[in-house]
Amino acid sequence: MRMNWLFGRKSAQRAPFIVALLVLVGALFVRAADPGPLQNLRSVAFDTFQQIQPREYMPETPVRIVDIDEAALAAHGQWPWPRDLIAQLVEKLTKQGAAVIAFDVIFAEADRSSTGRMAATLGGFGDPEAARRLAAAQDNDATFAAAISQSRVVAGFGFDPRGSKEPPRRFFGVAFAGDDPARFLPMQLATVKSLQQLVAAAKGNGSVNTARENAIVRRVPLMFRLKDQTGVFPSLGMEALRVAQGASTYFIKSSGASGEESFGQNTGIVSIKTGDVVVPTDDQGRITLWDSGHRDQRFVSAKSVLADQVPAGELEGRIVLIGTSATGLKDIRNTPVEESVPAVEIHAQLLEQMIEQKFLARPDWSHGAEFLYLAAIGLLFVWLLPRLSAAKMAVVAVVFIGAGVLVPWFAYSELQTLFDPVYPPATLALIYVSGSVLSFMRAERDRREIRGAFSLYLSPDVVEQVAQNPELLQLGGEMREITVMFTDVRGFTTISEQFDPQGLTRFMNRFLTPMTDLILSNKGTIDKYMGDAIMAFWNAPLPVEGHVAHACRTALAMQARLVGLNEEWKAEAESEGRGHIPVNIGVGLNTGNASVGNFGSSQRFTYSCLGDEVNLASRLEGQCKTYAVGIIIGGNTAAHAADFATLELDLVMVKGKTGPVSIYALLGDSAMAQTPAFLELKEQQEALLALYRTGAFAEALDMIDACQAAAEKAGWQEGYYAMMRERIDGLIDDSPPDWTGVYVAKEK
Repeated sequence: MRMNWLFGRKSAQRAPFIVALLVLVGALFVRAADPGPLQNLRSVAFDTFQQIQPREYMPETPVRIVDIDEAALAAHGQWPWPRDLIAQLVEKLTKQGAAVIAFDVIFAEADRSSTGRMAATLGGFGDPEAARRLAAAQDNDATFAAAISQSRVVAGFGFDPRGSKEPPRRFFGVAFAGDDPARFLPMQLATVKSLQQLVAAAKGNGSVNTARENAIVRRVPLMFRLKDQTGVFPSLGMEALRVAQGASTYFIKSSGASGEESFGQNTGIVSIKTGDVVVPTDDQGRITLWDSGHRDQRFVSAKSVLADQVPAGELEGRIVLIGTSATGLKDIRNTPVEESVPAVEIHAQLLEQMIEQKFLARPDWSHGAEFLYLAAIGLLFVWLLPRLSAAKMAVVAVVFIGAGVLVPWFAYSELQTLFDPVYPPATLALIYVSGSVLSFMRAERDRREIRGAFSLYLSPDVVEQVAQNPELLQLGGEMREITVMFTDVRGFTTISEQFDPQGLTRFMNRFLTPMTDLILSNKGTIDKYMGDAIMAFWNAPLPVEGHVAHACRTALAMQARLVGLNEEWKAEAESEGRGHIPVNIGVGLNTGNASVGNFGSSQRFTYSCLGDEVNLASRLEGQCKTYAVGIIIGGNTAAHAADFATLELDLVMVKGKTGPVSIYALLGDSAMAQTPAFLELKEQQEALLALYRTGAFAEALDMIDACQAAAEKAGWQEGYYAMMRERIDGLIDDSPPDWTGVYVAKEK
């Protein structure tokens, strides 16, 4: 059993290591592949960061939205509005001093509300002259184009697979450093463009598209490419920023450019510059939306602009985006912080970030850094798991898992840098849990083996402690106050002669089993069985409060149980036609300090106790035969069992002791100790011992009858007073000249 336990411990140490290592290796493979679900999980974590701490909105940033909202639709009719009305909107914004007007709207078709178009549609109302005059009337699209030409307007176009293959008009030049940026940009298939006459009057042309990831806008491309077309096409916000600065060129920096380390790899786009504004991007030319959430201060109703109700200076020098928040027009998006946000507000937020130079960075090297961090910390976890206790490993796990969340939070909140706060901590947690669960399962298996092996020898409490702390199974001991019990069957040789080996075995099992149950149920520890004898003790290895009382109750219960066993054995003997020999036991109890622990050799040991007080308990059991009583306890035990019915018997010099010890008979429990009969017996006994110890043997002999009567009255019917009568008779006949009141035991 000892060797199996050792091998089990080694296996329990290896298995968590192997499992944790496999978990780490698998997690590293998944991280290297970086599948879509993992990317989505990371994005959700970054969304959470933004929800906790959104970007601070700064009203002074020169970006506003003129909103075709519900109030504007109520005042001027349903969308689309006549282009002459939109022309008025442009004119009024120009007078208000708007630096740039950018439309988050595509005017792809001619205005059907133009007078000439309506006349053509209705056939001139049947009057050719009227048709001619109506056709010559001012066209709304021309009116709108004229208004655009008098301002700084950026027209909008969109990408749609069902659109035209013709590219949108470009008002700019492009220069780049490093790798050709077009290869890294999102590729589109076709476009939907505003009317040519409107675009021709504008100063710029930008895409209104916002890329969505699982219905949430997180990253928006600043540049696009079109299939089978050369060159690049800017986003609406980027084009508005160029026109606002009067710039004519975009400068795109990619991997391989001067000052950019690509290590021979085409890692993608680094930044896009127009005028004096440099915008860092990811490898695909996208900017991460650092969401401030919806802000009403960004919006000015188109109704207010058309009614000249906008405060003076509110729009002066600002980039004005024209879009809609009206729900029915379906130009609504979800962002990391808000749901149902007008798409035009996303363009406005991106413009704010570019003007304020506030960006969230996800560096190219972040993937490698996260992989190396996970590998290093994961290996440390795997190495520590079998070497640290569960409590210490839990502390280490909490520290590193917590750091895996807090460090990315610090990087976001203080450095505006995005590091994965989910996968590395989750992997460490999985390593810890998998290793810990396996350790727990192995430990439980070991505990079951220990419980099975030791449950026949130790009390349930002790078995559980050993199961929880296998390190107790080591050589060594400690000094502790314990109460020790020795029991022995009187006349066992005679009793055993009436049985064959099988019958004797059954007899002993029937005797030892109930006696053992009584010891264990009273929190005792079985030390060993010695033939018909039992050695047990209390208060080790687990502390047992009131251990003396537990031992005394056990001794009394054993004597009481023996009465019932004798009745059973007598009935069996009579039915088998043989004589019954009553079974009596002597019980010795003593309390004192002893060395308790595992004693023996490294190949075989037992949990036991050693010391002078243990030896005395054995001697007291031997004196039960001399004094003809069932239970003898030592002076220390009697002092701690004041509530029990104890009676001092004698001062004895037992074998192996250099001084006398007081011995007591244990008669009963606390109820008996309070009875008048017992109190009378105790008084008579004290008087007898006083005469006996002073050498007044004749007077002591005269008291024997009174003591015997008091004992019978108290229900104590043992042979003690018959023994004392015989001893005192002998002392009268041969009084020792140096009598000290101490009896020197002749037997162990």
